[in-house]
Amino acid sequence: MAENIIEDIVVPRCSGKTMKVNKGQVFRVIAHEGKQVVDLTFLNANNYKEHFAAEHSAVLNSMQGTGGYYRLNELYSKPPYENVMATVISDSVGDGERGGERGGHFMMCHCSKRLLENLGKPGTRTCSDNFADAFSEIGLNQEDTYDETIFNVWMQSWIGEDGGMASAPPLAEKGDTIDFMAEMDLIAVISVCPDETSPCNDFKAKALRFQVLEEG
Repeated sequence: MAENIIEDIVVPRCSGKTMKVNKGQVFRVIAHEGKQVVDLTFLNANNYKEHFAAEHSAVLNSMQGTGGYYRLNELYSKPPYENVMATVISDSVGDGERGGERGGHFMMCHCSKRLLENLGKPGTRTCSDNFADAFSEIGLNQEDTYDETIFNVWMQSWIGEDGGMASAPPLAEKGDTIDFMAEMDLIAVISVCPDETSPCNDFKAKALRFQVLEEG
């Protein structure tokens, strides 16, 4: 399928951004500089109250046999809407061939001021800061959103037997991609994860590339 690139941007390390994706277009994330995760959420572009819900999506995908907390196929909005907002149509890391089901996705919260304080890293920039900057681009305050529930792309994390969270460096390499088909007009809300204290970005934050494409 021939694809036309509608928008193509590199988002700097440790920063947030929004992008408009129309229904039927593809939103692509590219590992521009190697091992780096991105925290994503989505809003209905015509109703900012309709927001992606990671936990709800994980449960529904699990019930439908299409995924779970470590991998999603369909991204649902939170109740009372519960619509499919986007569908993962291509995934070079999380397709199970590299690292199995844990290779490409993780449905969890993002890092915040309190979380980093508990880790002994006060004053560290967080994904919460990035999201606050991103939402300001479309006139929203962070407290008016549901941004704590996010899609961690390339986050190789899991819940251990003791109930604690464990992580390892991403399996994504430079040039890897994941594609989301927009099932409605969307605002993609991006946090290029700033963490350099854990393996999640291989201890070094990097820029990421994002594209909006449509069939030519």
